[in-house]
Amino acid sequence: MIAASTICLNCLMSLTDTIITNAASANADDLCAAMASAFSDYAVPINLTVPAFRFMMKQRGHSPDASRIAVIDGKIAAIWLVSVRGEASYLISSGTVPQHRGRGLATNLAHSALDGLQRRGTMTFQTEVLVENTTAARLYRRLGMRKRRDLSCYTLTGPQPAKENLPPVREIPWSDIADTVNALRDWGPSWQNSDQSITAIADQVRCLATHDDGTLTGYAVLVPGSGSLLQIGVHPDARRRGIGTALINHALAATPTEQLRLINADAADHGFAQFMRAIPSEQIQGQFELIMALDDHA
Repeated sequence: MIAASTICLNCLMSLTDTIITNAASANADDLCAAMASAFSDYAVPINLTVPAFRFMMKQRGHSPDASRIAVIDGKIAAIWLVSVRGEASYLISSGTVPQHRGRGLATNLAHSALDGLQRRGTMTFQTEVLVENTTAARLYRRLGMRKRRDLSCYTLTGPQPAKENLPPVREIPWSDIADTVNALRDWGPSWQNSDQSITAIADQVRCLATHDDGTLTGYAVLVPGSGSLLQIGVHPDARRRGIGTALINHALAATPTEQLRLINADAADHGFAQFMRAIPSEQIQGQFELIMALDDHA
């Protein structure tokens, strides 16, 4: 139940014909359609096919019982799709269909979801928001979320000349290196690019790796169909030798569109930003990563 103090009191009258419930009974077609409508006028419109929506939910770990939807006249008017992994939770996607905005649906869905997460013992709640999406950012701040870091995003469109005498790039199963990649990273990936997210879709990713005397020196993980580069890393002792460039070149060759999107790199890593500038890439709109301790949610 939503605590009385958290209800949008100015919207009570407009919510009398609204049902707020979890998403366990909603099917993928309806959730996908609602998300497409909610994001139709977004800075980055999202109009996924149902298979692509299912893939997104699988990758990010959608928890239907922890998610919330608002239903008006039998149709989904707003969504708050959540993932729960252990004591951590994540907002995959939220939005309100344009004709139902201004009724407090997002606020009430948020409080209902956060109350439910508290009851199940979840400790943290996080998400990302586009830098220019000030409306969503205001809501998240009102809920108690604070910025953890800035995230940079890039589009990579062409291969670079590769250095000679590099260790070969080979395709291997993700499971072969999942337990060792952390040693190659200076910062943790965002939720959608995390090791758990990759494991959830391991049969649909391609994992490229280089080794030196059996030791992992570099790796890249991508989803060829979408052109998403989920992770890339080079061991600190093997950097500036061209391994990163070789991995990017092989990843581009494995992508039908010959274009990659790298989402949510830690903007504080100036060395990585320099590497991106050296690769033919374009920096696109970035995001803020936000987080809150659920103990702070009243």
